Amino acid sequence: MQTDVRSVRAPEESARAFVYRVLSTYIKEMFLHPGEKLAETDVAAELQVSRTPVHDTFSRLEREKMLRPVPRGAVVPPLNTDMIRQTVWMHRTVSQAVLGELYNHRPTTLEPLEHCVAAELEALQGGAIIKMARLHLEFHRTLYSMAGREPVMDVLERNSGDLYRLLRMMESADLWRYVAEQHSTVVQGLAMRDYEMAAHALEAEFDLVKPLLEECRYQRPYFFE
Repeated sequence: MQTDVRSVRAPEESARAFVYRVLSTYIKEMFLHPGEKLAETDVAAELQVSRTPVHDTFSRLEREKMLRPVPRGAVVPPLNTDMIRQTVWMHRTVSQAVLGELYNHRPTTLEPLEHCVAAELEALQGGAIIKMARLHLEFHRTLYSMAGREPVMDVLERNSGDLYRLLRMMESADLWRYVAEQHSTVVQGLAMRDYEMAAHALEAEFDLVKPLLEECRYQRPYFFE
C-alpha cells in the first residue's frame, strides 16, 4: 500500500476516522486490488498512527465485507458476481420508482442534476476517467435526494460496494460518455414531462452492467469469486 494525497489527515480528524477513510477509499476505488493483503503494522507505519485505530478499522471493514481476515492481517476480497447482479436489480427497480416520484411531484428545478451531468462531461473532456464512477454515483445520489429518498440511497449504497468497484474497472471513455448521455436524457425527459424517455435512459444505463461484468471477468478472472 502506497499512500498519496488522499492519505493526508485533516486537523480535526480522529486517527480511527482517518484510517477508515483511507482504507475504505482505497478499496472502493481499486487502489487496493482484490487479493491484496494488508498487515496492521504496515498500515500503521504508512499512515503514521498507532496500531489500535488500524486494528479497529480492520474489524469494521471486515464487518462491512470490505476486508477478509487472514493470518497476520486481512485481504481485500474479490468481487461477488451474484451480489453485483442482485444490486443492479435493486437499483434498477428502486430507481424507476424514484423517477416516478420526481415525475409526479414536478421539482421546481432540475439544476442539481444538470450540474451532475456537466461535471461528468467536464471530466470526460479532461480525460479524468478515474472520476467517472464517483460522478455516476453522485448523479444517482442527487436523483434520490431530489425525491426525498436519501435514506433509501444510503441503504443501496451500503450494498453496492462490489458494483462500484466494477464500475471503477470501466476504462472506456466511450462507454462513460454513453452513461453521461443517458443521464442527460433523464434530465431532458423530466424537463419535458416525458417519463418514458427518462425511464428508458435509466434502463439503458443499467443494461451496460451485464456486458461489463462479463468483459471484466474475462480480462481479470482473479478479481472475482
